[in-house]
Amino acid sequence: MANMSPEYPFNKEWLRWLLADVSVDHDNTINDTKGIVTETFNKEFGTSHMAIEISRWHSVADWAKELGASDKEAFAINQRYWYDSDLINQGKPKPGAIEFLQKANRGRLIINSSRPYDELDGTRKWYRQYAAFVKPEQIVVGLPDIVEAGDILSQALSKVWVAKLYKSRSHIEDVPFHAKMMMDYTDIFVFLLSDDTSLDGHYGTRLMRMGGIDGNQPDLVLLNKLLSV
Repeated sequence: MANMSPEYPFNKEWLRWLLADVSVDHDNTINDTKGIVTETFNKEFGTSHMAIEISRWHSVADWAKELGASDKEAFAINQRYWYDSDLINQGKPKPGAIEFLQKANRGRLIINSSRPYDELDGTRKWYRQYAAFVKPEQIVVGLPDIVEAGDILSQALSKVWVAKLYKSRSHIEDVPFHAKMMMDYTDIFVFLLSDDTSLDGHYGTRLMRMGGIDGNQPDLVLLNKLLSV
């Protein structure tokens, strides 16, 4: 469901204006990275976790600790999953993602990912497979010498810098901290795909949060429907 202030000038023209210059996160916004990580973890360890359980980057480490792993072992497992390029690029598009990208690509669309720079080729390959209409030059990953693996602050700052560079009007994100940084350091409107309510009511008309429905992960289906109203 969506959390929206009654002050929004809520109509299709307003949404189209915002999305005419849009910055879009990749992992868990477009690519169902949580899904493939969860599926692979369950196969390896015989568990039955669901992707919606991943509420933070260290969730996989938490799962490993529940199985008896030490802190060091759990951290290594967490790193192995999230930074396995072959694995994360096996993720499929999230519901509504390709339809949304097609609509957004009529304007100025930038894929603004915080993946490490060495993931650029793999990310572009993913788009060639699932959304070939998105050109390689539209895909930006974490800035070299800024983004450090697992460092949420440097990842957020990279996204902020890229969104400002491209003069985006809006940004679509799944990580609340990244959304917060985007709103703290830019005047960009943020669409947040998350069940986390911590930012609700704090940014007035600059935030629209869309949670999951019927126990599913948040996705872009609702935003597509709003654009079609």
